[in-house]
Amino acid sequence: MFRFLVLPYANALPLVHYIPEVCPGAELLYRTPRWSLEALLRGRVDAALVPVVDLFMRPELQMVPDLGICSDGNVTSVLLQCHRPLREVGTVELDPDSRTSNVLAYVLIRDHFGLSGRVTYTSNGNGWAARVCIGDRALCAEPAHETYDLSGEWKKMTGLPFVFAVWAFRRSDARRDEILRIIRLAKQMGCCSRPALAKICSERLGLAEHRCFDYLTNCIHYDLGPKEQEGLNRFRKLAVDLLEPETGRFIQAIANNRKSRSTPVLERG
Repeated sequence: MFRFLVLPYANALPLVHYIPEVCPGAELLYRTPRWSLEALLRGRVDAALVPVVDLFMRPELQMVPDLGICSDGNVTSVLLQCHRPLREVGTVELDPDSRTSNVLAYVLIRDHFGLSGRVTYTSNGNGWAARVCIGDRALCAEPAHETYDLSGEWKKMTGLPFVFAVWAFRRSDARRDEILRIIRLAKQMGCCSRPALAKICSERLGLAEHRCFDYLTNCIHYDLGPKEQEGLNRFRKLAVDLLEPETGRFIQAIANNRKSRSTPVLERG
């Protein structure tokens, strides 16, 4: 029997919905991204949808080639929401479930908006001037004073697509070929069934069906080609100094005008 850790977000539906049909008896564990890496490393699952930052320092893991959760421009489900103009924001609340989106927000604030010396980061949840908001929660979020689509801002800064998550498995797994077969066939079936999946998404989130279809068709794509790989490599280079070498966890700069490794605090979760 195979066990797969899957993300409980609409954007993962085309990748995961048909796994039980492709592999009867497969067990799907629905978890937020923060749990993916540990479950895979501990052997609790055979493959997992893993945020890309969790793979950067894990040579024992291998991503499924040519496949990921990607966006080339606005994604609408990974946002920086601000209660006031971004230039007036002093603190950004990080999302508790996504290291990739948190690191992306940090990189953009540092390299795209040029505000790193004026912004600190928190995950204490005690109110926010600005916050990183992802997944279905972002799709259903109330409007903020200012909202920045992080994938769209990445595209403006680099001209490249962004890769949020990929399927990964342990290099040592003897069932590699069968894992690849299941994942690829399920993705093929899912991408051919996006109208039906948009209906599921609409019923789950209470959003218009046409909006869900547009999201699954135009905002998100699942083929990881040369441009996506270039974007992934660029993100790795920009993010490497923000990740703790031993664990790959995100290091927060907790004081203004300090570099990311000065007085660090590890991201909770």
